[in-house]
Parts: sequence; structure tokens; C-alpha cells
Amino acid sequence: MSQIKFTCPECGGRISAEPEAAHSDVTCPHCSKHIRMVPLDTPPPLSVPAEPVAPFSVPEVKDADGPLTLENLTTPKESTYLKIVIIVSILGWLLAAIFVIFYGPFIALFVWLGHGLLIGYLKSEGVRVTEEQLPKLHRTFESVCVQLDVAQMPALYVIQQGGLLNAFATRFLQRNFVVVFSDMLEACGEDSARMRFILGHELGHIKRGHILKLLLLLPGRILPLLGPAYSRACEATCDRHGAFACNDFNGGIQAMMNLSGGKVAGNLMNAEAFAKQHQAARGFFVSWHELTSGYPTLCQRVYNLVSLRDGVTPRSSARHPLAYLFALLSPGGRTGGSSSVLVTIAVFAVLLALAMPAFSRAKSNANKVHQANQQRLEELQRSFETPGSPPK
Repeated sequence: MSQIKFTCPECGGRISAEPEAAHSDVTCPHCSKHIRMVPLDTPPPLSVPAEPVAPFSVPEVKDADGPLTLENLTTPKESTYLKIVIIVSILGWLLAAIFVIFYGPFIALFVWLGHGLLIGYLKSEGVRVTEEQLPKLHRTFESVCVQLDVAQMPALYVIQQGGLLNAFATRFLQRNFVVVFSDMLEACGEDSARMRFILGHELGHIKRGHILKLLLLLPGRILPLLGPAYSRACEATCDRHGAFACNDFNGGIQAMMNLSGGKVAGNLMNAEAFAKQHQAARGFFVSWHELTSGYPTLCQRVYNLVSLRDGVTPRSSARHPLAYLFALLSPGGRTGGSSSVLVTIAVFAVLLALAMPAFSRAKSNANKVHQANQQRLEELQRSFETPGSPPK
């Protein structure tokens, strides 16, 4: 049987193989990169039309909430936590009214200037995605906006961040922006299901108004336990937006594994095994990390997406009870993670410093009692050693 021939997309080297190897993942003998064997006579994929693409049909998922629609993308936890955060934020702003009146304008000015510098950096150093610049990515973004019923398409930028895999949404002067890191684009591709998931997730933040709420609900968001719980619920809602925008749930799962394992190892990971980590690792430090983080863990996000794909309701995982006490002394919201650990250590250091005087006094009293008892024992011993004293 004649061999098939194809060209390595990484180095351009010509490779021959048996026909059974077509469309399989191999290692290029020239550049050692992981590639997919596509014969040279394989017809090219259909190009995406320039006009807006009609919304994709989302596979029906029969979980507790029914199939995903634009009406049920928001998780119930986000709605519940939002009400509590609003109440706490109102009380917090009322208590801080005097401070805000005097210092609020200056703080707002510095925040506005700093945000303006970020936008200036995006416009001058980033790549603005348009019909002429990265047109395939532009058409993908346009179709995701249509799918999520986003009337005004935000400005999309690609920036290089030294190998980081991430994306974010922001807002400045009533204009929304979505930013994708270049390595994230390389890992996912311009028109893949993974990229649709990433773009849909960031549009979920815009559609739910999370960026505006970030400032308005600041007093409630920095509250320990409540702030991180609300932030995690928001991220879960945006994952559902990404899944709705993605016509293949496996694309969203693969995007999460790329965020965890990287551009190469992420493609080799087993989704089900990674999802099981969420149920298997439930110790104290894992629970503490979860309670102080503003994001669900990546294995939990994969677990939720796998459950959504398979049509089952995700099970809540128990946390270590002692972790709630430690998390209560950690800052909330997006300030979780390593900064929470540092702040918690500082809090315990202060508590230890306050307890040291009482500990020193208790130690001193214990030493005095010990010395008194030792003295009595010595006196008894001397009395036994006195000549003529009857033995006992």
C-alpha cells in the first residue's frame, strides 16, 4: 500500500507514513513538535464567511436547570450572594460616607488615571482585532457576540505577556474591552471551540455587569468568606456563558486544561482524571485555598463542565471545618490566594504578640510554683537524712 505524505506545519518538513496514521497525533522527526498528520490531498476546511455567523445550536443538557439558554446562564449562587453583597455594601458605604466624601474623589481620580494608562497600553502596544487584522479571530468573536445577544461588540485586543495563558474583560469611558493573551491564542487557535469558550466567558462578565459591580460592591466583596464566594459564583456563571457560546463542551474543558497544564501538556491531559482531583483533594489547605480564592479551582471548573456535558448535577464537596476559621481572617474577593496567606500570617502574628504577655506571666507563675515545690522536696529530703530520725 502506498504511503501518504504531508508537511509539518511547524518546520515545513516533509513526512511520509502509512495510511492508517492519517489524522493522528505524532511527533515530527525534524523539529520534535507534537503535530496532527493531515495528508496533502485532504481538502482544506471551509472558510468562515465574512458576514455575521448565525448562532450555533447548543447541545441539549438535561441537568437540574434544564438545557442552557440565555435566561439560565446565571448560577443561583451568584444571585443569592449578590443580594447579600448588596446589603453589606450599602451598610459599608454608609459607614464610610465621611471618608468617601473627603477622600473618595482623590481615590477615584487615581483609579481612573491608572485604568486610563491600561487602556493606553492596550491601544498602543496591543493588537486590535478587526476585519483586516486577524480576520478569522474577528469573525469568531463576532459570532460569539451574536450567540450571547451582545448588541455592541466590545473592542478585542491581543497582547503578549511573556507566556501567560489568560484573558480578561474591562471597561473604560463606557466602552467595553476584551483582551486575550497571545499565548492563549496560540494554545486555542483563532476559530476553535476553546477560543469561543474563552471569548464567551469574558463576554459573560460584560453581560452580567461584573466590571461595574466590582467597584459598587467593594465593601461586600472584601468581606472574608462572602466576597470570595460571590466572586467564585460569578466565574461559574461566566463558564456557563462560555459553554453556551461553544458548540462543543469539550472545547471549554480543553481550554481549562490548557490553563492548568499549559499549551502542550494541557492537550495530553485526561479530563475525567483531572475532574476527579476536585473530589479527591479535600484537606485543610485545599479548603483554605478554595475559601479565600476569588476563582473556582481549575479542577473544579473542569468537573462542573464535565458534569454539564454529561447531563448530571455537580455534587458539592465538603470542606475542612477548620478552614472556615482561617478563611475568616483572610481578605475576600480577588485579593485571595497568596496575598490572603500573607495577611492571615500577619493576623496570627498580631494575635500571638497580644497573647505573649499573658503567656509570659503564666510561665513565670509556673516557674515559681515549681521552685516552691522543689524547695519543699529538698526540705523533706533533709529531714529524712537527719540522724536519729525514724525511717519510713
